[in-house]
Amino acid sequence: MNIYIASPLHTPECKKEIQTVVDYLRNRGENVYAPMELKIPNAWDLPNQVWAKKVYDNDIAQLNKADLIVCIYRGFKFAGGTGTAWELGYAVASGKDVIVLCTDIESKQSLMIINSALVVEPYEDYEKAFEEYLEYKKGNIMTPYINPRLQDQS
Repeated sequence: MNIYIASPLHTPECKKEIQTVVDYLRNRGENVYAPMELKIPNAWDLPNQVWAKKVYDNDIAQLNKADLIVCIYRGFKFAGGTGTAWELGYAVASGKDVIVLCTDIESKQSLMIINSALVVEPYEDYEKAFEEYLEYKKGNIMTPYINPRLQDQS
């Protein structure tokens, strides 16, 4: 399965969370694309708009190729999530399956983010979320699953 990781990557904590999920999925044998791993040749020598377009084009190609999007959602309090929200919207509009992993379960969640997913779990339950997704795909779970601790939406 081709899996795209949508997540802010502006802090070391974000990168660590991404890497944990990437390692888990790759150890299961999944083909995972994490934008933070993208290396553009000679990036430092390119004008910003050229570098940015290369990143954008690559990420779009990977989103199109993906069977599943795993979104690590940091909630309203985190200012760096606009790209992640865009990736998720694009994925949903393209008919992709989505898992949302919420790092901030104490705050209200975006109703648009939460309701775009087949499975929504707290971040620390990423393994459980993937298993629930697989059960959903097998037809063993008939409706999308949102963890009850994450029902407070606005």
